Amino acid sequence: MKGGDHITDTNRVEINKNIYIWAIKESKKDFGEIKHKFKDIEAWISQDKYPTFGQVKKLAGFLKVPLGYMFLDEPPKTDIIQSEFRTIGNKMPEISKDLKDTLYSIGRKRDWLNEYRSENGWKKLIPDDFNGLSNKDINTVCVNAKEFIDLDEFWYKKYRDADPAFKYLREALEGHGITVMQNGVVGSNTHRKLNINEFRGFLLYDDIAPIIFINNNDSANGKIFTLIHEYIHFLLAEDDIFKDEDAEIDNGNEKRINKITAEFLMPASHIEKLWDDNGLQMEQIEDLSKVFHVSPIALAIKLRDMKKIDQQLVNEIEQHTKSSLEKEANTESGGDYYKTSRSRFGDNFLSTIIQGAESGDISYTHAFKLLDGSVKTYDYFKEKFMTHGI
Repeated sequence: MKGGDHITDTNRVEINKNIYIWAIKESKKDFGEIKHKFKDIEAWISQDKYPTFGQVKKLAGFLKVPLGYMFLDEPPKTDIIQSEFRTIGNKMPEISKDLKDTLYSIGRKRDWLNEYRSENGWKKLIPDDFNGLSNKDINTVCVNAKEFIDLDEFWYKKYRDADPAFKYLREALEGHGITVMQNGVVGSNTHRKLNINEFRGFLLYDDIAPIIFINNNDSANGKIFTLIHEYIHFLLAEDDIFKDEDAEIDNGNEKRINKITAEFLMPASHIEKLWDDNGLQMEQIEDLSKVFHVSPIALAIKLRDMKKIDQQLVNEIEQHTKSSLEKEANTESGGDYYKTSRSRFGDNFLSTIIQGAESGDISYTHAFKLLDGSVKTYDYFKEKFMTHGI
């Protein structure tokens, strides 16, 4: 029997000895400090005693490792980024432990989803006629991208605010097999907040089980830009990590993806009809950014590329945007536990896990692991999906 799957009774769990050793080493904490906090740690490692699930959760939090890692059969590879996320590692060689742990946790979920979908007959999500999309012009890419998710050209007019607009786009992507997750902390650890200055989101590419992850500490407008940016990367079949919507970056490919994203969200032909060359520029930028559900800096860069404004105004708006980001950003401030969980995993992923467990395709223990060890999350959404079909 696998160590991570061995439940000794209803309250106690067996953890692989090597996982304890890895987690302690990974934490870089003094063992005496750990032993002072967890008096039975040596007995747990020797397996003379078994911890409760609650004790494992507290240990993982104290060691600052994702709870799901504690239930693995073997410790993770030491250099996760280089071994499993090379594209991302090449783009951002210096990655924090919080981001590294998030990448690995989402990567495990993607791998499981790929296996499950493959066994259930799923085919590649991207149509064959999308081959060579990276060589096509920006307008063609945007047209194909909107056609793939059945998005109307004037979709943005349906929403006054960015939050429902983001939800609409997320549902459109999920409806076509692209899983979208978002979180502002590492797993459920509210003491490990994800740094918005390090990354806005990322895409872990897969033919049939791609996952887009959004840093929930961003503003609603920022999350929309990140979502579409990573969606474009999906259509081009490449992993990605997204740092900034500012197109003034060295990476030529990222510049192009940002331009495609901008055209997707703010079509030049639409701007031409709405922009008044004789009007007050700052007021128009403020108003139109709300119309298109983008940040003022994203719109300003687009307007500069269209020769509507100069670089000096872009610089002024960029400075103002960065100084006010913390005020506008979302925060993980508790709230409704189940609403937060639904936002974290997404309906796509939650429903697949519940379907798999209830049909006997995966064990309940495995299902709980995929939900980062939360039994109550599973039970709640099982009732919701099975009864109400949400």
